[in-house]
Amino acid sequence: MAAKTYGHSAYWYAYHKGWTYSEAKTLAGKYLDMHSYRPRNGGRGLLALGGGEAKLLDSNFNPLLFCACAMVDIGKAMRDEVAKFADPAERDSMKRNLLRDLRRLRRPFYYARETERRRALAAARRKLARRTTAAAMPSPEDILAAWNARKDSREAMIRLGGMLHDLECFVDNRLRIAEDGQVVGRNGGIRGWIKEVLPELAPKYKTLMRYKALAVRLRQATETKDPKPTAALLDESPRHEVVEALLADPRPVFSGLFAALEHLVSPETVLLDAPKSQKDLRTSKERQLKRKRKLPKNQGKKAKKARNKILEKVQESSALDSHFT
Repeated sequence: MAAKTYGHSAYWYAYHKGWTYSEAKTLAGKYLDMHSYRPRNGGRGLLALGGGEAKLLDSNFNPLLFCACAMVDIGKAMRDEVAKFADPAERDSMKRNLLRDLRRLRRPFYYARETERRRALAAARRKLARRTTAAAMPSPEDILAAWNARKDSREAMIRLGGMLHDLECFVDNRLRIAEDGQVVGRNGGIRGWIKEVLPELAPKYKTLMRYKALAVRLRQATETKDPKPTAALLDESPRHEVVEALLADPRPVFSGLFAALEHLVSPETVLLDAPKSQKDLRTSKERQLKRKRKLPKNQGKKAKKARNKILEKVQESSALDSHFT
């Protein structure tokens, strides 16, 4: 069945037949529907809209009215967008959608870079030789007793850290690598051993690692190498000078001991021996006198006498300072 063709524009039919329907959603689209028609012969018209079938504009088409309709459509679109930004719920939804899209865009780049970094770190760790120690594996009872006695002395703190440092040689903390070569995890190590054998110390894992770091700092300061254990530094005679200096202070304060070792290992980070700036006593005394007793104005004999007394005190203090210095 041949398609039906029209000889007049939609405006003509709307004027004569009372047709007002248009599928367009905008005023500019409706205006084009009212003032355009398809030619009878099916050829291409003067204006092709949207790349579809050609359309012709009738003689009642007014470009100014078409531009006015287009401007009204633009204003309505801007009004709707402004209403979206003004509504807090709509604005929050737009923000969450934008952040979601950004995460989706960033995810492949981030994971590719992170996977490459982790593979490089794993390769560097695998090149390191496994640590060894001459001490036996500490038993759970020994570690628990050392934990309970850690606050008795600085030597007890070092022994606890040395036990944890030796324990690292007997537990499995190697990486778990899949068949495709990717790192999928790491074995339990000290943390897994403590959770399994000493569950009462599992919540104190971070504190235990601080004591282990204390033993590592001591080994760095004394240049102790494997397989010599940390406890040998306390049992040998004579002791290392660093150990003697640390144990000379009887106060069992962990922060002080750790700060002293940190200063020995990297003195440029902790300036414990930095000289304090000495104040100029002469200028400070003069400032104190001027703050306490302001010089009164030259008004009358009493003001002059008071002013002379203050000046005499300042001169006496300056003379004493110059004599002692």
